[in-house]
Amino acid sequence: MASNTTDPVVVEADRRVEQAKASLRARMAVLERRLGDVRDRIDLPAQIRRHPLPAVGIAFALGALVGGRGRAAGRAAPLAAPALAARPRTLGSMALAIGSGLAFQLLREFAIVQLRRTAERYWSEHGGSLDEPPP
Repeated sequence: MASNTTDPVVVEADRRVEQAKASLRARMAVLERRLGDVRDRIDLPAQIRRHPLPAVGIAFALGALVGGRGRAAGRAAPLAAPALAARPRTLGSMALAIGSGLAFQLLREFAIVQLRRTAERYWSEHGGSLDEPPP
């Protein structure tokens, strides 16, 4: 049984398959581009490098929020029930304190490095060198 490739039905089916492949390739390219855009937007270190001042502001606000929450709970407990003030902290609150402390320390170090790089760039753009003091 020999296959007849000149059959119009087969030719039409092949054409449709090729169109479907081309459409799928185009859709995959669009999806890869969108995924790359999302990946760039979510890349936290790159976002912090691009916007160091808002990152420091956000870190400060989060620190104030976490610190204020703990301070407010510490003040309210002795007034409400003295027995509750002596209870130990939960594991979750200790983990949050440790995690936020580490995160803020890393963010602070990153901000200092970014500030140094910005100062070096400013100094070099204005004809100076960090090895010698400005005139």
